[in-house]
Formats: sequence, C-alpha cells, structure tokens
Amino acid sequence: MTAPHVIGIDAGPHTATLRAADQVLHRLADVLPLPAGAFACTHRVRPPGERPGLALSLAVPAAAAEAILDGLGTVAGPAGLRFGTEAGAGAALAAAEHTGRDGGRAVYFPGGAELPGRLTVGELLAGTAIDAAEVLGGAPADPDTVLITRSHVRPEWVAGRLLLRLMPALGGTYVPFETPDPHPCCGAGHD
Repeated sequence: MTAPHVIGIDAGPHTATLRAADQVLHRLADVLPLPAGAFACTHRVRPPGERPGLALSLAVPAAAAEAILDGLGTVAGPAGLRFGTEAGAGAALAAAEHTGRDGGRAVYFPGGAELPGRLTVGELLAGTAIDAAEVLGGAPADPDTVLITRSHVRPEWVAGRLLLRLMPALGGTYVPFETPDPHPCCGAGHD
C-alpha cells in the first residue's frame, strides 16, 4: 500500500472556528468529492509571526491526488478559499502534522460516514479507521460499552494513532468528548 498524498489548506477567516472549519471541509467533500479512504482534518496552527488559527488537511490515495488538486483550484474561487503561497505557512503546518500523524482532528475518516447513532466501542474500532478510544483521564474505553455518537465523532491524531476521546454518559454509556454544537463560553466568538 502506498502512502497517502497529504494536502494542506489554509482557508483564512473561513475557518475561524472549529464549526466553520468543519463546514468548509463538508463543502469541499461535496464538491471534490473525496475518494474512499480519504481523511479530512482540522489543525490548530500558529505560523511564525501570525495569530493562531485553523488550517485543514486532506490525505488522499496518491492516485487521486492530482484530481483533488485540480478540484481545489476550481473550488478556490467560489468557496472563497486561499490556495497557494499566500496561505502557505498554515497549510504547510497542517500538512506536516497530518503526515506525522501527530496532530489534527478528523472530520472525515474511513468508516466515519457510516456510523450509526449507537454502537459499542468495539464495533467503532472494528468498523472505522479509529485506532483507540479512551475515557477522559486516559483510561482505555471498555469495548463492550455502548457509545452514543450524537452524529458527531471527531477523533484526533495522537502519536501515530487516530484516538477518540470519550466521556461517561447516562445509563453507563459513553459520548464523544467533543460536543456537536459547542456554544461560546463568554460570547467572545471562540469554540
């Protein structure tokens, strides 16, 4: 199996929040479309001399990379995305994190689109690209415990593994730590 081709994207103000970054990835996935086996991630980045922000990465099979790059060039105008040297620093950081599998929050990943609302942790691990699930504090999640996905599963690349962080919920179940509709804590406009 060949290594995927990783593409970094900096969409500037269009990805000011995680929710906005997710929406950009959803638009890209609809327009491109993403091939089977693709990953699409968000990354918190801080290019030298710039404010912190969010950038995106796509990891696609090498055979699909040229078509994806062509599609990104077409999408750049209507979607308002910057693509190229002007946005290179954030894009490069996102691509480097994804390539090293040591950073990035997966919005699209193999098996993610087919997840039901309820399944066991073991079924999640067997049916997706997620390598591990742990409960807050770092304890491994019980594979027989039911996970309520809330249609919002966002694992992260940590030390080469795609890791989903969970928290205990009512009835002895788990839910993903990240909530599907975060509300700003103080009205400052951040997630």
